[in-house]
Amino acid sequence: MAAIGPISDRGASSLLRYAPSLVLLAIAVADAGRVADTDLWGHIAFGRLFLQAGPISHDPFNYSVPGHSWAVHEWLAELLMARTYYVGGILALKLWKFCCTALTIILLAMAAAETGAAPLLQAAVLVTTAVALMPMMQFRPQLYTFMFLAALLALLARENYRRDAPLWLAIPMFALWANLHGGFVIGIGSLALFAGVTAVASIAGGYSIRSAARVLGITVVCAAATLVNPYGLGAWTHVLSALHNPVTRKEMVDWQPLISVIANSHGPHSGIFFFLLAVGIMLLSAIAFVITPRGDDLALVAIAVAMGAGAFDVVRNIPLAVIAAVAPLTRHLHLISMKLSGYDSAVPRIKSGRLSWRGQAVLLVASMVLLVENRGLLSPRIPAAMDYPVGAIAFMRAHRLQGNVLARFEWGQYVIFQLGPPSRIFVDGRVDLVYPPEVIEEYLDFFAGRPHGVRILEYYRNDYVLMPSGSPADATMKSRSDWRPIYRDSVAVLFAPANSTAAHIPGVPIIANAPPSAFP
Repeated sequence: MAAIGPISDRGASSLLRYAPSLVLLAIAVADAGRVADTDLWGHIAFGRLFLQAGPISHDPFNYSVPGHSWAVHEWLAELLMARTYYVGGILALKLWKFCCTALTIILLAMAAAETGAAPLLQAAVLVTTAVALMPMMQFRPQLYTFMFLAALLALLARENYRRDAPLWLAIPMFALWANLHGGFVIGIGSLALFAGVTAVASIAGGYSIRSAARVLGITVVCAAATLVNPYGLGAWTHVLSALHNPVTRKEMVDWQPLISVIANSHGPHSGIFFFLLAVGIMLLSAIAFVITPRGDDLALVAIAVAMGAGAFDVVRNIPLAVIAAVAPLTRHLHLISMKLSGYDSAVPRIKSGRLSWRGQAVLLVASMVLLVENRGLLSPRIPAAMDYPVGAIAFMRAHRLQGNVLARFEWGQYVIFQLGPPSRIFVDGRVDLVYPPEVIEEYLDFFAGRPHGVRILEYYRNDYVLMPSGSPADATMKSRSDWRPIYRDSVAVLFAPANSTAAHIPGVPIIANAPPSAFP
C-alpha cells in the first residue's frame, strides 16, 4: 500500500533550471510534425463565422440536414485560430501551434520535477514523450486539451508530493477550457479520480483526508465553472454523446481501438512507430510501478491507468495517456534507480546544478535546426496530410459555380473553406456533432458504389458531385446519363447535372494535372 503523507524534501533540479536548452529541444521535437489535416480548413472557416456572428447553435454549412443543432464546444479555439490566421497568416498559425506545444512541454517538465528524480531521468522521459506526441501536436483545438491536462497534472503532482498546490488556479482554467475544447470532461474526471483515490488511500494508511477533501471541493467548483459557456450544460451533453456515436467508432480511424489500428498499420508512413512508442511508454510505466509500488503517488498512477485504458479503447486518446504517464513514469524510474544504487531512502536529496554550457550549446543548435528546417516554423506553407481537390475547386471558383456539393467526406471542410456559403456540402468531419448516423450511412453507401447508394442522388438536391478519380463513386457517376463530368485530374472528378449551365461550359470536361495540396 502506498503512503499518502506529504513529501517536502524535493531536491532534484527542474529541467527548466538544469538544462533549459534541453526543454527547448523537446519542444522543437514535439512541434516538428506540421501537416494540414482534414479539419484545419474547417476550424478556420468556422472561426471566421464566429468572428462575424459569435457562437451559433445551428449548422449553416450543410444541405443534408439543414439547420441541424450544432453545439460548438471548441468555438473559442476556432475563433482564435481564425483571428490568428487572418491577422498573421501561416507564420502566425505556426507560432500559435508552437506556443501551445511549448506550454505543454514546459508544464510536463514542471510535473516531472515534482517527482524528485535526477535531471537526466527527467530529460529521458520528457524527450521520449515529445517524440511520442509529435504526430498528435497538430493545428487543432485539441492542443488546448493537451496543454490544460499537462497544467492540471502539474498541479496535482505538486499537491500529491507537497500538499501545497495552488489548486484554485484550476477554476478559471476549466472555465476557459470548456470554451476551447471538449476535453475539459477528461480534466474533470481526472480531478474526481485523484480526489477519490487520495481519500481511500489516506483512510487506509491512517492519514488525514484534508487534501482529498480540498481536491474534491475544487472539483465541484471546476465542474460548475465549465457551465460558463454559450451552450451551458449542452456542452457536456454534446461531448458525451459524441463518445458513443456508432458511426465514428466504425468509420473513423482515430476512434478505433489502438491494437486494431496497429494491426492494420503498414508501411513507413503509417505512424506505427509512434503508436508502438506510446504503447512502450504505457507498458514501461506499468512495469515500473509493479517493481516499486510504494511511490507515494497512487492517485497519479490511477489517472495514468485510466488514460491508458482510454488510449487502448480509442486511438485518439494516445496523447492523453502519454501526458498522464510523465510524472508516474519519472517517479518510479527514479525509485528503481535508487534501488539499483543501493540507497535506503526512496527520495534522496540531489544537488541542484546546471548542464555545462557546451552541452547547452549543442542542444540549442539541434533545436534551431529542427525549427528552421525545410518544413519548419518559418516555412511559408503547411503541407496537406492527403490530396485535396485543389484543381476542381479552382475550376469552380474560376467559373463562379455555386450550390450544393456532394463531396468526399474528408474534403467537406476544405470545400466549406474554399467556397463557403452560399455553397453547402452534404457531409464533413463533424459526424459526432452534426450529422445523424443514417445520413452518414447514405453517404458511405454512395461512396462505396453500392447499388442502393444512388438514392442519395434522388432524395437530395445535389448541384455538384466531387469525388476521387477512379473511386467507386466515380464509376457510379460515369454510368449515369443525367450527370456529366466537367473537370477531371488524377485526384478529383467534378460532375454536374447534364441539363445544367455548368455542363455546357465550353471545353468541358476539362482534363488537367492535379496541383499540389497544401494549406490554404
